[in-house]
Amino acid sequence: APVLKVEEQKILEKAFASLEFATGKDIIKPISKPSLNDLANLMKQHATDWTLKLSGHTDNQGDDAKNMLLSQKRAIAVKKYLAAKGVKMDKIIAEWYGETVPIADNATEEGRQKNRRVEMKVEFKK
Repeated sequence: APVLKVEEQKILEKAFASLEFATGKDIIKPISKPSLNDLANLMKQHATDWTLKLSGHTDNQGDDAKNMLLSQKRAIAVKKYLAAKGVKMDKIIAEWYGETVPIADNATEEGRQKNRRVEMKVEFKK
């Protein structure tokens, strides 16, 4: 992997950490948009050598099929947002997993909150 500049690493970390959605919806909260805008600008600067992989996840509350659909809608919402900011669609891969890949215990509210997420990973061209 290439060495990232400190400011690039900060933009990535902030965008990845501050992504929030309206409860039970695929609406990106306004608080998340400035860091997504920064991410879009960074992706455009690296249009030839970076691809962004998005992975949508939910907690285990509610119907499995609805959770899968929600994780899909959220990953696609982020993809559409970044594309609207000028990132090429083919540079964003969206995947969704519903409640199948938890990172925390769904028995607690704190754990469920951690499981409701869209993970982002930058893949670098070799």
